[in-house]
Order: sequence, then structure tokens, then C-alpha cells
Amino acid sequence: MQISSYNEYLLLNDSDKESYLIYNSLSNGFGEIHKDLYNAFIQKDMDYLEHCTEKEQLLQGQFLYVQPIKELDQMEEQFKIFRNQDQTLNLTILPTFSCNFRCSYCFENLTSKSGKRAFSQKIQNEILTYIEKSIEELHFKRIIVNWTGGEPLLEFKNITSLMERINFIANKNKISIDHFMVSNGYLLTPDRAKKLKELGVKRIQITIDGSKKSHDQRRILANKEGTFDKIIENINKSCEFIHITIRTNVDLDNIHFMNEYMEYMGRQLFKEKVSIYFSATTEYSAGGCVSNSSCYANKDFSKVIIKLYESALEKGLNISYYPQYEPVACAAIAANSMVIQPDGGIQKCWNTVGNKNYLIGHISENFSIEQLNSNKWMDYSPYKFEKCRVCNVLPLCGGGCAQQAFESEEKQPVCREFKYNLEEMLTFNFRHQ
Repeated sequence: MQISSYNEYLLLNDSDKESYLIYNSLSNGFGEIHKDLYNAFIQKDMDYLEHCTEKEQLLQGQFLYVQPIKELDQMEEQFKIFRNQDQTLNLTILPTFSCNFRCSYCFENLTSKSGKRAFSQKIQNEILTYIEKSIEELHFKRIIVNWTGGEPLLEFKNITSLMERINFIANKNKISIDHFMVSNGYLLTPDRAKKLKELGVKRIQITIDGSKKSHDQRRILANKEGTFDKIIENINKSCEFIHITIRTNVDLDNIHFMNEYMEYMGRQLFKEKVSIYFSATTEYSAGGCVSNSSCYANKDFSKVIIKLYESALEKGLNISYYPQYEPVACAAIAANSMVIQPDGGIQKCWNTVGNKNYLIGHISENFSIEQLNSNKWMDYSPYKFEKCRVCNVLPLCGGGCAQQAFESEEKQPVCREFKYNLEEMLTFNFRHQ
């Protein structure tokens, strides 16, 4: 009998009772247990655990193992299997570098001199050729296409046309295809939402940066006008036809507007039809995850985010803050995953778009699967770093953002918020289940 190295034990002292909780970050098993069982785990009382009535459930939840097991070795093996998967072709396509917004923290400043602003018909044809060639060589079973920018809806006619052509290739080869989109939402209409849904778009992510006052100071049009009211109107009219996720960027400049923002969102009729999540603002001033002076460090944000989700639930907003084990944390470090710029340049990571230092090729230069899967991104592994190998939240973090690790002074993985708020996160989920 062996106790998992990825168990967490919590004792909650509420006013009327004590609660004993157990969680496993590898299986995501989570539940309440009685005091004697809690103490047996804490004291490593193997005789008690061997004969307890909950033994089967504990084995199923991977809190216990019958035979000795090297969990870290198994996780690393799973990492290698998933990273080198050959079932899915994962594409992120930027139809344009152009944007109708002028957000202060965007990578837009990097792309002003990066060649063509929107993709040409030639680049579109090259994308289709690459997809067909890849399917022929590797016999993919699924295609995932993420549409971002710039602002993808500036090229609505082109992207819907290209979607139709990609869908045709997928159907011809009898493989599944899913589309996703990141948009600022300003150009979204019900008719466009319907069309995108028909073409297989599963979800659109739209960013709102807090209250109207806060948002309209940060996410402005090129003419400096605010965008909050228009985005809210578009979400309200379009969420009937397509699933919308609202991302809310949070930093020291807008944190004080969050209560006002959530009160406003809690009054909206669409609140149960959309989902909301919070993310620390990151400035892509160097083509990577480089935070400016107004941004939260992950450790500080780990405390802020719990309070935000508490407030969101109080207002009746649709949120989820429960981590999942992902063998590979990011598509950038996985095989058969690529980001295609509108000028045809190929990156591995969304965060490096526009940064020539990270280019790994060009779609028009007979770019091969071998090139895509042989680079420093594919050499990155959290299992090469001792800080990750001994970390109890490695299953949840997966080593964090590889691009952050490349850009950090230590050239080491940057710990995510789960490293600092796991107990608070589990308490939050237990009290709101």
C-alpha cells in the first residue's frame, strides 16, 4: 500500500463544525472524509488505511495505491505521449495583424512593421495545402483551429470562406473539426454569430476589462472612443446563437473597479448564458510574458483571484475555478501545433506573434512537420527542472508557460498561482459546491 505524493489534506474550522478534506492533484479527486481517516493519512497509518471501509474509493481516486508506484515517472511518460500525439492537428490562424482597438498591453506595437497586415489569398491557399499534406502524411483524426489576431472579425468574409474550405477538407477525409475564436467583440453581430456557429465555431472569447469606466480607459478604438457599451450590446444579442466566454484582465490599475463591474454584470439578463474568468494582465512588449509595473506577480494574484471568484458567485455569475490535470499544459510545447501569422510566418506560441526572434519557418517555404516538431519548444520539459519535479502542484501547472521560462532571468519555469493558493482554491470549491 502506498499513499500518493500528490495528496493534500485540509482541516477547515468553521463556527459550527470541523471539516476534513482530501484532494489529489493527479486525479483531481476531492472530497470530505471523517476525522479518523484524515488522521490516518496525516500519520501514515498504513494498517488503518489497509482495512478502512473507504479503501476502494480511495484507490479509485488515486489517494492510495495497492502496489508501489513511481508517480513522477508515470507523469513524465504521459507528458511524452501527449506531447508527441499524432491524432490532432492544432492550428492557430491570425487572419490579420490589424485591430480596431488600441489596448495598451497588446503586442500590436510589435506587428506594425511585420509585412502584410491581412493574409493574402496565396497565404490562405498555402494553409490549405499544408493541412492536406499533413493529413496525408500523419492521418490526423481531428483538426482544431483557433482564430485570433489582430481582430479576426475585421476579416470576416475571408475567415468564413477559409473555414468553409478547411471544413471541406476535414469532411472529405472524414475527420472531426472544431473552431474557436478570440475577438474583442466590437464587430460581433447576431448574424455573424449564427454564421460562425454554422461553420463549427464552438466558442468565442471576448475581453472586458472591468467596469465601463475602467474598460473605456484601456480598451479603446483607434479614435480613442470607448468600447464597453457596444461590446455589452453585442454579447447580449449574440449569446443566444453561440457560446461566449468573457475574459477579464486584472491588474493594479483596474482592481478597484471589479466590484462595480461584477454588480453590473450580475444585473445583465445574459449572465447565465456566458461564462466569465479572470486573468492577470500581461504586457507583450517584448513578444513574451513580460509584466509591467501595474501587473500582479503570480504569487500576489493567487490571493486576489479567490476574492474575485467569491464576489462573482455572490452576483450570480457563471464561473469555474477548479484546476484539472493536463499532461501537457500548452499547445506550444506539443507536436503538430502551430501559429500562422497573416504574413505566413510560423510560430509555436501565441505570445511570440510578431517577434522575428521566435519564428520557426514560413508556410510558403515547403514547411514540414519535421520542422514544426524539432525546435526548442519541443525540447522544453518541466521534468528537466528540479523545482518542478518536487512540486506538489506539478499535475495542475505542467511547468507553466514555456515562453515565460525562456524570457525569465533564471531561465526556469515560473510558478503559477496554484503553487500559492491551492488550499484557498480547494476551500472555495468545497464551500460553494
